Amino acid sequence: MQKTACPIGNGLNACWQKREDNAMQGFSLTPKQIHVVRIDPGEDVLNSVTVYVREAGIRQAVVMGGYGTLAAYSLHWVTHNRIPTENRFDNGEGGIEILAMNGLIVDGDPHIHVALATEAGAFGGHMEPGCKAYVICEMFLAEISGGILHRERVPVNIAGMGKGMISRLTT
Repeated sequence: MQKTACPIGNGLNACWQKREDNAMQGFSLTPKQIHVVRIDPGEDVLNSVTVYVREAGIRQAVVMGGYGTLAAYSLHWVTHNRIPTENRFDNGEGGIEILAMNGLIVDGDPHIHVALATEAGAFGGHMEPGCKAYVICEMFLAEISGGILHRERVPVNIAGMGKGMISRLTT
């Protein structure tokens, strides 16, 4: 791997860790401001975060975490390890604990994963509209600078998994 210095104030493109095999890449960004977001009982968590991000003018951020409770959940997750992917969607109601939240906000669009628990056990997935806050729900976002992130669909052909289009974080 070819290492590239990433001084503050330099463009993100110069910060990519380039690989000859065009596989995994990494980069450095700078935390700009921390946002604490309270979602009130009955509010849709994903919708509330989307509105906050838009009103605060946030284009990119790291979802550092979140906790609380949900009255209802709506999630999706992949069902196998082949390309193209196949997603399963599920939802439910009841007293649901939020154990963890993480993800990214790219181009102002939240992509959040969540770990949840009920009396029956723990589970998680990609947050969908329909996750309704219950008693308390709070999230922490670190707005970031140092480059512009995007998601784009790219073709892949991976031995043992198949070929198709996937979403890839780019600059």
